[in-house]
Amino acid sequence: MNNYESIKHLPSEIPAPRQFLRYCFGFNKLTPEEILDEEISFGYSAKCVNLLSKILGIQKKTVRGWGDNPNFEDMPQHARTTCSYVQVALSSEILKRIASSEYVAPRVTANQFINEMLLKGLSHSERLKIVSSTKFRGQYLTLLSETLTISKRTIYEWGGDIELPKMPLYHQHTLAYALAAYRKKQQQIIVKRSAA
Repeated sequence: MNNYESIKHLPSEIPAPRQFLRYCFGFNKLTPEEILDEEISFGYSAKCVNLLSKILGIQKKTVRGWGDNPNFEDMPQHARTTCSYVQVALSSEILKRIASSEYVAPRVTANQFINEMLLKGLSHSERLKIVSSTKFRGQYLTLLSETLTISKRTIYEWGGDIELPKMPLYHQHTLAYALAAYRKKQQQIIVKRSAA
């Protein structure tokens, strides 16, 4: 269950859409005046919509419906959560490349996520013991609920088995970025330990 505890190292604070976009385009390192110049430049609005559409795996029309660009004050919580994981998992250089090229947002099923977070590295008998435990369902529902920042009841409505067949696609994108952020944090921890 050490992997489950490691998810706690993922971001708990969710950046505002405007702050996230500043990170994506590398504006967060500029002065306030330079940031304003960039944000009011021709084409910035379209770049923001395009990037959010790509990384979230949703239509541009949907992104435009989230309010004034670049604030996107009506961006749903699930998209904000995904952006927080993207910010940990991907550098601004990678995000700039994504903005200017073809990109398909990654997806991870609930089963794949649970296997990596709760069962990876365990022997067959250890895996069997955990999966057959009466606590396992509660553990994976808690893990998904905390990662997706939604209620367990909502997750329960996606299906009675670990596959969760009715899980919306956009949550699979969130899980993929959460897993990428988790892996990056794990690599940083390993590097720190080996340097010490």
